[in-house]
Amino acid sequence: MTYETFTGKQEVTAVDIQTMASMTMTDYKEYLRNGLLYVDHHDVLRSEPAGYPLATSKAQLKALLAYIKELEPKIGSSE
Repeated sequence: MTYETFTGKQEVTAVDIQTMASMTMTDYKEYLRNGLLYVDHHDVLRSEPAGYPLATSKAQLKALLAYIKELEPKIGSSE
């Protein structure tokens, strides 16, 4: 690896799998916007529950979106 990582302990608030699976799409979209992701005052995309950074630039965001798209066939059932 050419990058440094750190390990920290923190309390995280998030929904569980059962709760997420039973969410309506409206509820899930609200959770995405108000509980899962946010952009901080430095324009960094972060995990809302844990606070760690996910992307610090548009190029990183595009790479993240491409990777999520790669994962699509592996995730649950279709719509």
